[in-house]
Amino acid sequence: KKPKKGKIKNGKALKASFFVLVVLAAITFRLFNLPASTAVIAGGIFGVIGIGIIIFASRKSGKMVHCTTYCPVGTTINYLKFINPFRMYIDDACTLCQGCISYCKYDALNLEDIKNKKPGINCTLCGDCVGSCHSVSIKYKLFNASPETARNLYLFITISLHAIFLALARI
Repeated sequence: KKPKKGKIKNGKALKASFFVLVVLAAITFRLFNLPASTAVIAGGIFGVIGIGIIIFASRKSGKMVHCTTYCPVGTTINYLKFINPFRMYIDDACTLCQGCISYCKYDALNLEDIKNKKPGINCTLCGDCVGSCHSVSIKYKLFNASPETARNLYLFITISLHAIFLALARI
């Protein structure tokens, strides 16, 4: 069976492998009390590899391969979204035009997902598809909040957490 264009063969296994590798490296650095310079070098190498993936794989496929396969933050987001109160959904006004598919750089939308009224597992709740929907059918959901309030709150929290984690990592 041929993978879909833009899809990485064994992407889920690669995603899990990179995640485990990063976690094990962090634990190893802590357990052996390795100097900060070692962590910086390892982080730099990981970052350079990531940039290579961005330049070659992501650009070639037109998808966010570095996020959906390589980045441990993307993997964490994919799995934590099951306990995350924020959701994306597609309402009944959807015309099945599939215009959103080309805007989804995470391979989270296809015809089956659209018919199921929700993005696939790779959805990072980025919202790129929201503006592409001509029928304004793709929306954020958070309890009883309006879709716009839910989106704004999600973006505020996400941007704040990224800033905090980057500060903690001393980058």
